[in-house]
Amino acid sequence: MKIAIKGNEGNLEGKIPEYYIQTFSLLFFPDDNNFGKSAESGNHINIFADKNEKIDNFVEIALDICYNKQTAAKSAKIHTDNLLGEIGKLFYSAAGEITGIYPPWGMHTGIRPAKTAGEIYRKNGFDEKKTVEILCGEYLMHEKKAALALAAHKNGEAAKGEIGAKDFSLYISIPFCPTRCRYCSFVSFATPRLLKMIPQYAKKLIEEIKIVGEITRNMRLKTIYIGGGTPSALDAEHLERILGAIKDNFCFSDLAEYTAECGRPDTITAQKLELFKNFGINRVSVNPQTLNDETLKKIGRNHNAEDFFAAFEAAKKAGIDNINTDCIMGFADESGEIMEKTVKTLACLKPENITVHSLCLKKSSDFKSDRIHIHDAPELNETLEKIYGILTSAEYFPYYMYRQKYAAGNLENTGFCKKGRECLYNIYMMDELMPIFSAGAGAMTKIVKDGKIERIANYKYPYEYVKNDFQINSEKNRYKIEMLK
Repeated sequence: MKIAIKGNEGNLEGKIPEYYIQTFSLLFFPDDNNFGKSAESGNHINIFADKNEKIDNFVEIALDICYNKQTAAKSAKIHTDNLLGEIGKLFYSAAGEITGIYPPWGMHTGIRPAKTAGEIYRKNGFDEKKTVEILCGEYLMHEKKAALALAAHKNGEAAKGEIGAKDFSLYISIPFCPTRCRYCSFVSFATPRLLKMIPQYAKKLIEEIKIVGEITRNMRLKTIYIGGGTPSALDAEHLERILGAIKDNFCFSDLAEYTAECGRPDTITAQKLELFKNFGINRVSVNPQTLNDETLKKIGRNHNAEDFFAAFEAAKKAGIDNINTDCIMGFADESGEIMEKTVKTLACLKPENITVHSLCLKKSSDFKSDRIHIHDAPELNETLEKIYGILTSAEYFPYYMYRQKYAAGNLENTGFCKKGRECLYNIYMMDELMPIFSAGAGAMTKIVKDGKIERIANYKYPYEYVKNDFQINSEKNRYKIEMLK
């Protein structure tokens, strides 16, 4: 897809970033994602912006799209204060005319639609009807999506409680898995050769945990999240050493939530669950992704549905009273009925949290390289709406959500929970409400202060991480941390 943005005096093209147009293009034309100037498909997007000399601050915009020899053209006189928003509406109209598809999230391109809903809700005097009208009118959201975003905001807002100036969360990254799922794009190491790095990685991670503990000595720890990868892929000995380092270097007196990802049922043992319980972990994720055994084989997970049921029961038996289960909607060979059956079965188990993900095919996943088919957007969206109805009937409520680039149908990931069992870490992280200090490969520390965010990225891969100095300890990044004092 070749993109051309042209304007006259005033360099108007500089006010229409190409990445913004690329984002819209991916919503409607995901199969043509080569935006280089040498794109040979014949498909193109042209935007011409001509300043109106008679009326100050207005621009005449002409947009035309050609895709697979089908064309559509739109034009409008636009005030420069809302240049991008109005161009988005022109694009939405033209691309919808060509494809017959009108994405349910409209022209909202951000990853946090619930945050957008919350800002509009506050700005308009906490008027729910007005908020939904604005989301539908200005962002072209479908009404059900606007209502979902607002509900997730309101439920998350009610759960977060009071946040102090010295509060923070801790994230620990353990990027190892027993095998690599074929849809996965995370930095996770699964081959026997790379799994041999675990002892060296654990030693380095413990060193960084001590440093983060010292940096945050005068702050209040609210939540801990151990993620990956699959943290429970580590053996009990290394888990105990890491959990011991966390306990020794942080004060738990204000800790409200302590989560460990046990995403793969084939890594969960009674010994590890007992270890988690003994170290104060009160929330775990046991993730089937689907309860269809044929799909589980195809996506590269070394377990079946019965293994999940056994792991779930083991977590309950261990006394873990807050369990999350993740499921993914949109696998190619799963009908809507199969997806609905997975969610109905999970709801019957009554976990405290059920998180519904839309399949996301990022460039580094095996599915992406295979160019595997996923469900069409309208079909998958209809299934999601049915699933949300199932969860609502089972007294689950949406409390956080986010969207990812390359998600099937440009759809969403939504966390549902029983009343009062929201994952606080997810809320704090998604709404950027407090600093999140992170340790481990691929982890990102976020320093949040007075509406400003500074990020400190760790080395991405374990082999880089174990060989280099800690990023958080550099002079440049120590300066960022001084923001908190």
